[in-house]
Order: sequence, then C-alpha cells, then structure tokens
Amino acid sequence: MRLPDGYRTLRPALADVDEILDLVHATEEVYLGYRDYERSEVVDALTGPGVDLNADAWLVRDGDDRLVGWGQLYPSGPFCDAYARPGEGPSVQAYLIEALLDRVVERADGKPLVKAGALQTEEQYIGVLAEAGFEFNHLHARMTRPLTGDEQPPAPVPGYTIRPPAEEELPAAGDVLRAAFTDQHDYEGTPSLVLAECLVAAAESGELGGVLLASAPSEVTGEGWVKWLGVHPDHRRRGLAAALLTTAIAANARLGRPFVGLGVDTDSLTRAFDLYERLGFTVKYRANDYRVDLGPRMIGG
Repeated sequence: MRLPDGYRTLRPALADVDEILDLVHATEEVYLGYRDYERSEVVDALTGPGVDLNADAWLVRDGDDRLVGWGQLYPSGPFCDAYARPGEGPSVQAYLIEALLDRVVERADGKPLVKAGALQTEEQYIGVLAEAGFEFNHLHARMTRPLTGDEQPPAPVPGYTIRPPAEEELPAAGDVLRAAFTDQHDYEGTPSLVLAECLVAAAESGELGGVLLASAPSEVTGEGWVKWLGVHPDHRRRGLAAALLTTAIAANARLGRPFVGLGVDTDSLTRAFDLYERLGFTVKYRANDYRVDLGPRMIGG
C-alpha cells in the first residue's frame, strides 16, 4: 500500500510525544467519545521493553508536515497498533500495518502469532486489519470500579499469604503469568510497574500461586490500574484471583483513589470477566482483539 503523494514516514522520538498524544486523542474523540489515552502511555510505548525506535515505530506526516499517522510494534506480544488522524483514508493505517508485519518477520524471533486491536466503531481500521489477514480473536473489555474509601481486604486464603513481591521474585511472577495466559509477554518488564502495589499469592512452600501486577495510576483521573492478574493452573479454584484483586481494591481505596481499572478478555476460560463483575467492576468500553498467523510468511521469507 502506497501513501498519498507528499506524505512521508520517519521514526518517532520522545520529542514527538505530545504531538502523538494529540493524534491519539483526535481518534478517541471520534471513535470513543472522550479522551482515554495518557501521555505516560505514549512514553511507555516508545520506551517499553524490547522496543527499538529505529525499527519498531513509524510516524506519517502529510505535505503540510502535520502528523497523520503513528504505527507501533510492541515486540513482547507481538502487538501492532496503527493510528490515523480522522478523515484520512485507509492508506495510512494500511501502510503502517504492512510495515509493522514486515518488522515482525524481520525480527524472526519465533513469534508468528501477531495481535492487534480496534474499537468496534473503527470500521475503516477493522477493514484494514481484515485486508492484512487479521481475524477476530476475542472481545476485550476495559472495566472500572468506583471506590468509596471503605473497601476492606479479604479474609486470608488457607495455605497462602498475599503480599507485595520482592524485586528478585519478578521473574518467577512472570513465569506464573505466562503459565496462566500461555503466551510470551514480558510481564516483569511492564512499563510503569509500581512494585510496591504489586501482589503475589505465596504458598506455604514458597511457590508463587498467583500474581497481580499494578501500573502507575492515571495522571489525569487518579484511577489505579491492574495491568496483569493471573493464577497458575496448579493453584486455581482456591479463590486466589478474588483475594489478590480484593486486596488491590482495598489498597487503592486506602491511597485515596477514586477508581481502579483493568482490561479483560470477555471470553476468558477462567471466567475472569464474571469475577470482575461480581467484585463491582463495570464495562467502560469494548474493543475487538484480532490475530494473524505469520508462520507461513516467516518460513517463506
């Protein structure tokens, strides 16, 4: 896919953060109805684990030097994200998606399944993803829970201690999450990880049975954020997920935060969505998750 005449691509730098955020906000105002993305998230995207700004990200400018597109590869997924300023045709996002997929093949790190996401209102982008071979995978929900300040931690889970992890336990925590989700995310390298707010469910043997990783709260709304929550398959059906999340809810309330939020696959086999609803979370918005298998493309070069 070619870009329109006069358009050009270049690599982003941290000096572009505010301009990129303005682009993302412009798309959110049209397709979501309000601004949700924050400046720190742009910084995290550009500086996250494994990201090479000279190879994993692109900007597109039009003939007037206005920023009209941003493409970002998150290698630990891998996950592709392509924004285009509202009013642009499909060529900008199509160009970026093709470049991102080429980069996945170029990395040749044995991760053929690539994901992408789109709000259900982004019909043009959904069409671009379909044209690139992406197929619908599952529905993702962005959820939030209001806090009154009176939330209390849960009763103890027999045989386990809920506590913050030591820094040296983060690799083991990542192993628990990889077992819980059966993918290859770099959990311990999560940008904006707040170690003091993370939690583990440690068995009496010392083995970690469950993990909750927390990111920095919203710089705009003060909402706390649960980045990852998972229980190792060998430790399920003991109430660890509920205990970890209830502990985090109480901790966020104690810190004076007005909300706590998270994201979830609504079709999760662990019925996580149902658990979150029972604990008072409601859906803020839904988005489609897509995936494409680049295995044949990698083999064929």
